[in-house]
Amino acid sequence: MTLIFSVFLLTAVAVPVDFVRDVRPVLERHCYECHGAKKQKSGLRLDIKSEALRGGDNHGPDIVPSRPGESALIRFLRSEDEDEVMPPKGRLSDAEIALLTRWIEEGARWPDGIDAARVEDKRDHWSFKPVRRPDVGGIDVLIHAKLAERGMQRSPPADRVTWLRRITLDLTGLPPTPEEVEAFLRDRDPAAVVDRLLASPRYGERWAQHWLDVVRYADTHGFEVNTERPNAWPYRDYVIRAFNEDVPYDRFIREQIAGDAVGQDAATGFLVTASVLLPGQIGKDEPSKRLARQDSIDEIVVNIGQTFLG
Repeated sequence: MTLIFSVFLLTAVAVPVDFVRDVRPVLERHCYECHGAKKQKSGLRLDIKSEALRGGDNHGPDIVPSRPGESALIRFLRSEDEDEVMPPKGRLSDAEIALLTRWIEEGARWPDGIDAARVEDKRDHWSFKPVRRPDVGGIDVLIHAKLAERGMQRSPPADRVTWLRRITLDLTGLPPTPEEVEAFLRDRDPAAVVDRLLASPRYGERWAQHWLDVVRYADTHGFEVNTERPNAWPYRDYVIRAFNEDVPYDRFIREQIAGDAVGQDAATGFLVTASVLLPGQIGKDEPSKRLARQDSIDEIVVNIGQTFLG
């Protein structure tokens, strides 16, 4: 008799509400459509523990463990106000509401690591992390890994004349002269060649072309009139000089945006005036003049924005 009575007591004890078995299926059926991964109406999301405990934008916490009376979720489910009751269509049954209420009374146990989705920490983006050197150093190692992945072999080392031709074309845009080839074969010091090429005025002329392309430099205005820009060349020469003098990049940018304020007027000449239309390109009527001014301002903003902001 004692054994039978003990079994009866054990079966009479209420089984705790289990989140995975009991609660999540109710939320999936009635709540995730508006408060899940695709939609978060009123800023409320119920498929992720941290978000559900935090609550929505316009009310307090939706789930307050052990206190269903203070939990907005239960208030919305029980509400008789048509503007407040949730969900607005297909209300939960009394049994389902009672189940969620008891779950909260029992402490709203929601095990970690079982969310239906994961909140992405936007601060975890690679661009916010410090640069870390690869465990194996050198660009050649990374290239070799890709070649091996595709079953390809590395090219054989270039001979000395080929190397000299490549480095000279890269840095100056011109091939080496026969005299330079002979001198290199006698000297056999690659570092000296690189230093000589970087010190050459041709280096700035070559690499300034890339920057001048970025800022859309031209000696003429284009358009069907294509008039000359007689005063554009100082900016071009400034860029060439900046490369040859190895001007730091932050100063290079600052001088181009605010050169008139820091004593480098030539640096701002092209960016500020390159898009300005000449009198022959503007109609004589007042609306055409105003339109031309707005077009010029827009072009300046676009050019500077695309150059420095991408």
